[in-house]
Amino acid sequence: MHYDDTAGTMLANRCFLYRYLWRAFAAEPDDALLDIVADAHTREECALLDGEDGEGARLQDALAEVAAANGLGQLRSVYTKLFIGPAKLPAPPWESVYATGEPLLFQESTLAVREAYRRAGYAAAGYPHEADDHLAVELDFMATLASDARAAYEAGDKGRSADLLSVQRDFLREHLLAWVGAFAERLADSAGAGAFYPRFAELAALVCARDAEVLEELLAAG
Repeated sequence: MHYDDTAGTMLANRCFLYRYLWRAFAAEPDDALLDIVADAHTREECALLDGEDGEGARLQDALAEVAAANGLGQLRSVYTKLFIGPAKLPAPPWESVYATGEPLLFQESTLAVREAYRRAGYAAAGYPHEADDHLAVELDFMATLASDARAAYEAGDKGRSADLLSVQRDFLREHLLAWVGAFAERLADSAGAGAFYPRFAELAALVCARDAEVLEELLAAG
């Protein structure tokens, strides 16, 4: 696999975006997350998805605007309502719910995700108490492998970098892309969801879709 400076930028961008999205859905927001949302560098990273006037930049602008208009306490309350409960969650953040059409966890699709992690040498931090197919865990998997692929590239290990990119391409096709769009739609249609997390979900769907193209480009460069 041959890489140039453009490919190096793409690899770094992938690391940032997946880690950013992971943090958004992994836990309630804190000041550190809101600082990242407000940072101009974050907009630059999102703009790399499809240009300064594209959807990535638009969604990030909306996130920054909503974050500035809401207090941290309000955003934490919304996170709890949407992703913890105790009421029924309007858009459950687990792949199995969308794969089965039922509000069930630890289903066959969950085991398939766990096996994908195992093959890649990754173990979910919340296992066995948190279902492996939680959106934050799947995003963390992509972020971790993106970081490993970048490190392998920088170390000159082209074979390992290509292998890791192939694993991520397959995981996107078989898992994240199969449900993150539906998750974003359900969140957008949820009354009382506000704008912060629906925009983050839209950004997650966009990143996954664009990344599928990026991965094909990087692998074809070999």
